[in-house]
Amino acid sequence: MMFRHATSLAIAILLLFVATPLRAADAILDEVIIAARTKGMNGEAPDWPRVEREAYALLANAPGEGGRTAAIWHVLRALKDGHSFYVPPASPVSGSAGVVSHAMPSSKPPASSRRIATAYDTADGVGHLTIHAWAGRTGEIPAATREVRDGLNQALADARCGLVVDVAHNAGGNMWPMMGGIAPLYDDGVVETFQGRHDERQVVNVDDGLLRMGDSVFPRVDLPVMVRKPPQVAILLGPGTMSSGEILALGFKGQRNVRFFGQPTRGLTTANQTIRLANGGMVGLTTARILDRKGIVHNGVAGRGYGPAAAGRPRMAGTAVRETLTAWRR
Repeated sequence: MMFRHATSLAIAILLLFVATPLRAADAILDEVIIAARTKGMNGEAPDWPRVEREAYALLANAPGEGGRTAAIWHVLRALKDGHSFYVPPASPVSGSAGVVSHAMPSSKPPASSRRIATAYDTADGVGHLTIHAWAGRTGEIPAATREVRDGLNQALADARCGLVVDVAHNAGGNMWPMMGGIAPLYDDGVVETFQGRHDERQVVNVDDGLLRMGDSVFPRVDLPVMVRKPPQVAILLGPGTMSSGEILALGFKGQRNVRFFGQPTRGLTTANQTIRLANGGMVGLTTARILDRKGIVHNGVAGRGYGPAAAGRPRMAGTAVRETLTAWRR
């Protein structure tokens, strides 16, 4: 009797294995799943057994990088943070350095631009600096930071009345050269804070004109001093202001000599961690929320950014500057 029971049990276990074929593991996909579950800002929310099954089904239906890309995107979209992204190995930006945040939701990161800042002629005693999206390589960060500082000083050379910083079309990338280059414009003290999923915090601050994460200066590069401190700073925003572009501008929120003009931003005020994969691809995983200098949380809800409640559509550079000045002097 006992022998027949043991035999039946063995047959049942064998049938179970036959009915459920072993899944071929994929180390790359598994790494992304584990990172999303353990590090993602919303990592506790998804039904992970279901998400994993569906991701592996996508990979099984299209073996290779195409199927893996679909599977990885499925995992990241399950987080519903609107900011996590994947760059397949064939993409030229997969080697770029994204310390904070890179991308538009459900899209790809902004392409690396050789030009990160553009200074324009002073108008009515007000300088004008545009800071562009930038997602260059790690080794390019010092030069990019210097370019921003050089552009800032060029814009300030004859700017007796104030400065316009235009990030209305800055779709993000690496925040450090952007913010490091204009760091003396921020008041000393806490600029903003990254709040992780378990309330761990990293404070971005400015001390004596240097941008820091905690006590460490970022980026580590010697820069020329800012030629003058503008009495007023106008920040031009718009729906094209995303990710690190928003984080740059958010650092000025609450600063007494700064006002926002334009339209509300896109709403991607979250921090991404770069994860480089063995296949040459790259994941930008959203790992933290942003708190402004007053401790107010900005959750990064796409389509619900911050900025002026009502304003006209941002126009060409010269027109935008004139309109900004007119509005400010009222």
